[in-house]
This record gives sequence, structure tokens and C-alpha cells, in this order.
Amino acid sequence: MKHRLSFFIFIGIIGMAGGLGEWFMYRQGLSFLQPTWTLAIFLLAPLTFVVPNVAEKHLPRLLTKLLSIIGGFWFIFCYYSLGFLLLYFIFSGVSLLFPQAMDWKIVSPYFSIGSFLFIVIVITLGTWNAFHPVYRKATLLTNKPLPKNIRIAFISDIHLGTILGKNFSKKLTGKINTIQPDIVILGGDIIDGNLEFVLKDKSYENLKKIKSALGTYAVYGNHDYYGGDINKEQQILAPTIQFLKDKSVLIEGLIQIVGLDDFIFNPRNKVPLQDNKILNILVDHEPWRIREAAAAGYDLYLAGHTHAGQFFPHRIITKKIYDLDYGSKMFGNMLTIVSNGYGFWGIPVRIGPAPEIVIIEIKNN
Repeated sequence: MKHRLSFFIFIGIIGMAGGLGEWFMYRQGLSFLQPTWTLAIFLLAPLTFVVPNVAEKHLPRLLTKLLSIIGGFWFIFCYYSLGFLLLYFIFSGVSLLFPQAMDWKIVSPYFSIGSFLFIVIVITLGTWNAFHPVYRKATLLTNKPLPKNIRIAFISDIHLGTILGKNFSKKLTGKINTIQPDIVILGGDIIDGNLEFVLKDKSYENLKKIKSALGTYAVYGNHDYYGGDINKEQQILAPTIQFLKDKSVLIEGLIQIVGLDDFIFNPRNKVPLQDNKILNILVDHEPWRIREAAAAGYDLYLAGHTHAGQFFPHRIITKKIYDLDYGSKMFGNMLTIVSNGYGFWGIPVRIGPAPEIVIIEIKNN
């Protein structure tokens, strides 16, 4: 929690420093920013992101939600504005060195207006994308004995919290139940990092209405640990959801689901070897142990965490970090599925793949 507090304070300081430059840039072309007092908007806006994340226990629930939404949009606006601000200063420097090549006094207002409109359009499209989830389908053909064809609904990174609440979880539960899954697997980060707020908001109640013929199972993600009490989270969602913290469950004697604890908080847990006579599924919040799972004899590996970067250019980074940061891919005889998640962290914007429920059909070959 101490590091979490330091992170948000750091974001606030960077936001205020960047806000000064952004205000200067945008006022070159936006007349409504000409009054000097408008600078206060750019200097105080970072607080809408910091305050609800560090003082949510001391704020009214509705105020926390409002500040979180405003702060999320500020964050992404500031994030992209910093990129354009860098270009602004580069072009300014070039115009000073080569005044005959560019009259920056004439160009800069158009640059400011264009940058502002571009970011607004991107945020608008990204917001629509964030709240319009899709179903993604995958098929696993196996020679392992099965009682019947098995349908799994895999959902990761729900992030219930100050922005995503009761209506969000209600729609999610409805979408899961519509596909009538045999098994439901939650890949971690059920909450965004504040269990007490989720309890007050009662958004978790809808998850208890998930219907699955052979059970609903979950692992913990790093944000579940940020919430401060994973045991309480487990108690609240039981018996509907069974958490697999370095545990396994055998379903009808033919399907084994193994859940690993979150790698960030328990990096030393190992991938257990498996009996290759049954179908083995490994659930791992961060997709760190793909190759180890394939070597250990698993048929299906499920992970989330990455959000496919959530917004540009982060996916360039996640692609470099993980063997698979999003999508489906065979590693040896093991099908690996990494979901980009159903919810989002902090910023209600997704630029890239839409949020998803992954429907996995397991059939005899």
C-alpha cells in the first residue's frame, strides 16, 4: 500500500508539471484558454486522479466515483498531450534554428487545435470501445477422454471498483449466463484494488449469480492483493466461486484445473507436473509461465493481466515482455489463450482490441 500511495503521488506531481506546458501549448490555438486563471484547471486536474485512489475511504461513495471518472479521462488526455507537447517544443526549436523553413508563430495555433481535436476524437472512440465487449471464440481439439464437449467461459481483469460497479457486473453476469457455459474461469483482478469500496457498492453481488454446470473457478491477480484482504474476497464470493490459490480441482475425474497464485506477489510458485491421461488446464494471472506449463504437460493455459496494452503505445511494450501478450497460440501441444480482459484499470478508455469474454470449446479430436 505504501508503494501504491507513492505511485499516485508521483503521477500527481508529473501531471501538474506537464499541465503547465500543456496549458501553454493549447492556449496558442484555443481562445477559451487565454485567461490566466485557466491554468488552475491544468494544475488541479491531476488531483481528480490522485485523490480517489489514495483517500477513497474518507470520501462519499458517489463523490469517489465522480472523481475517478473525471480523473481517468484526465489521465489519458494528459498522457497523449505530453506526446504532442514534446513535438511542440521540438518544432519550436527547429523554427528558432531555421527561421526561414518554418514560421512557427503562424503554424503553432493550428498545431494546438489539431492536437486537441485528435486527442478528443481518440478518447471518444476509446471510451465507446471500452464499454462494448465482444465474445472471442477458441477451440481445443483433444484426444483426452471427455464426458462431453466442454464449453468454458474465460473472463479476466474485471476490475470492479470506483468506476466499474453494479451495472457493469450485472451486464457481465448476463453475458456469461447467455452462453450457458459448463465451466466459468475468472483469471484474476476481480477487483481494482479497493475491496471495501466494492463491498459498499455491492457490485460483487452480481457475480454470485453466474451459472455454470460444472462450477466457477478463479485465481487472484495483483489488483486483488492491492485490495488488502484476499481471504475476505474469497469468503464473500463463496460458495459460488472457488478460488484456486496454488490449488487444483478435479472435475468428473477427467478435467483438472490448476490455479497458480499471482506471480507478482508469489514469484516462487512452480508449475506442477501433470498426469497426461486427463485434460489439464492451468490458470495463471500474468502470462509468465507459458513455456513451463507446456513442458509440464498442460493442454490449455489461460492468463490475462496485459489488457493488450489497453491503449497505444503500451502494446509495443507488452509484446516485448511476454511470449504471448494477447490472443491464442499453440506452444507445443498446449493451447495458450491470453485475454485482454473485460474491464480496465483506472482509465475508461481502450484503444486496441475490445474487452472480451473468451468462449473455449473443448472437443474430442
